[in-house]
Amino acid sequence: MKQDLLELLIDIFKSSGYNVIISSQYDILVEKNGHKAYVMCALTPDCEEIRSFSEKIRGCTGIYVITQKTSGELNDYAAELGIYIWDRDELALQIGRAVLANMERKSRDYQTESELPSKEYKEQTASAPEFSREEESFEKEPCSMGELVPLQDMPRETEKISFGSRIMSQVEERRSLKRLEETEAPRVEQYEMLNIQSVEPKISKDQAIVIAKPYLSSPKDAILKFVPFWKYSYTVEAEKKFRSKVVCITGEGKGFLNALNKSKENMDIEGLGIPTRIPAVQYEVKRPNVDKKQAEKILLDSIIKENTREMRFNNLEGQAVIYEQKCISPKADEIELNTDLVYIPVWEVKGKRNSLEINAYNASVLEEPVDEDAEFL
Repeated sequence: MKQDLLELLIDIFKSSGYNVIISSQYDILVEKNGHKAYVMCALTPDCEEIRSFSEKIRGCTGIYVITQKTSGELNDYAAELGIYIWDRDELALQIGRAVLANMERKSRDYQTESELPSKEYKEQTASAPEFSREEESFEKEPCSMGELVPLQDMPRETEKISFGSRIMSQVEERRSLKRLEETEAPRVEQYEMLNIQSVEPKISKDQAIVIAKPYLSSPKDAILKFVPFWKYSYTVEAEKKFRSKVVCITGEGKGFLNALNKSKENMDIEGLGIPTRIPAVQYEVKRPNVDKKQAEKILLDSIIKENTREMRFNNLEGQAVIYEQKCISPKADEIELNTDLVYIPVWEVKGKRNSLEINAYNASVLEEPVDEDAEFL
């Protein structure tokens, strides 16, 4: 479990441009632009371990990574010692950022390669000398806080491409270029068009499985689900008169109502439209359990409750002061409500005994299941 966590952290820091070194005392040392940080991994939080970690790094930047949620007391204790805590939620966020960063980098690399003219490319390859390409290596750095061991477990694949100086025939040249394209060209994913109002997933099935590793035991498979939500927006304008006083109630809001379990969500999603492009993978479009009329009733009741004002009045009758308390609420016809059925892509990653759901648009791990009958972590 800890080895899996170390591999995830190495990928996170590498995707952000850090040099990564395995440390015999602190798990990982990362360095970028002259700044260093020490990283320690743990499966369960330990105050004594945090204190010892702080003493070992002697005022340097320290990150303590755990796979569980932390309490406010533990965060405060670590902050006093100058240690940053990455708990379950922060770790999931960092994994999602690393996945998106890798996707953006691959997209930029692909665009750069596609812009190279074919004629110039042939001239370069025909005249280039023999060379070899290796992954970036990280040298051992001396440190007074213990000997640092370079990465031993990371795979190092050395690919050697040689180009002969002889003139190739056209047939040989076409075969050579074809082999080169098959070796270096990024794999082109297959897509389908789905006739629902949704948004294209931003993380792939493999990336969802990677994000789920800290939460599930041996995640192996995932299915893409399109979960129905009632996207809504509303405005309230009401004027209420009570005796000699006039009370104005105004407000507005927006959000999403889950059409399966009736829960309300706040999500920042752009690009919802019809049709929607999706990867050619196994997927399921969930049927709504809540129709438009039911959704509007649920939302109106909630909006009325949220915009109810509790007023307190006092009246003088003779020599006595009488206090009166009254709740003032807008009526349904004083609320302008707009609803629209949309579908949010969600990866359900399956483990041995349970599953985990990940928003396929923003890579966030869902704490509650989106379906009432879902078997959830």
